[in-house]
Amino acid sequence: MSLCLRWIAALVVLALLFASCAPKRSELTLNTHTVDAAMLVKIVKDGQARLHSMVGGGSVTFESPELAGSASFDLAMKKPDSLLVRFEGPFGLDVGTVFLSSRKYLVYNSLENRVITGVPQAEAMRSVIPFDLTYEQILDAFSGQFSLPANLENVQTYTVDGNQFLLSATCGKNLCSYWIDPEYWFVSKYQIQDADGRVLLEALASAMTEQDSVSAPRRIKVRFPEDGRQISIYYSSLALNAPHPSFKFSIPDNAQTIVR
Repeated sequence: MSLCLRWIAALVVLALLFASCAPKRSELTLNTHTVDAAMLVKIVKDGQARLHSMVGGGSVTFESPELAGSASFDLAMKKPDSLLVRFEGPFGLDVGTVFLSSRKYLVYNSLENRVITGVPQAEAMRSVIPFDLTYEQILDAFSGQFSLPANLENVQTYTVDGNQFLLSATCGKNLCSYWIDPEYWFVSKYQIQDADGRVLLEALASAMTEQDSVSAPRRIKVRFPEDGRQISIYYSSLALNAPHPSFKFSIPDNAQTIVR
């Protein structure tokens, strides 16, 4: 065998060995000793990092004491900070458009022909969206990804709850808990509790779809138990890592504009 062929054969063998050593879903058991907190966080974050963009559509339902309703939507998202959602009501009626980036938000109400725009700070977002969600949490809700603790020193408990991992960590004055599915390695449930144990926010993700080793949920629900607010998102179509998501949209010239 020539030297060149020997090198090729050796490289093939090494590639197979390294591939066989990579963790597979079936090899990582639901055990906090086999999978410690640091390894769990890394696996989940690595999976989240593989998702770069999304293009899809489906339906969204809002429920609150003041209003309730549903609409269909089309979405384009590019991580880490760009989101465009177009909403349609019954019979294809154009309801409005929401655009978010790290520097700007824009909400267009086509029924009132009014645009509200500004910098995506929490106070400004609450003035136009009837849910107490930050800019980052809105992106999380539509992607179905919820950020795990950046600092493992904040982890308070790490255990197994039923058929999922459960990791809890302090997040400011509150406690954030993450239920992690060991099949797809994603956060299937996310919860924020205050110092008195009251649930301030609860998010659920399910119905996973997988495309080219990238996965995302088709169903996402975000609830605020304290005041009965809830948003539910369902994707009937979803393309992961779409190469060129479009963020083009148009607003009528005669639309009333409010800057906040």
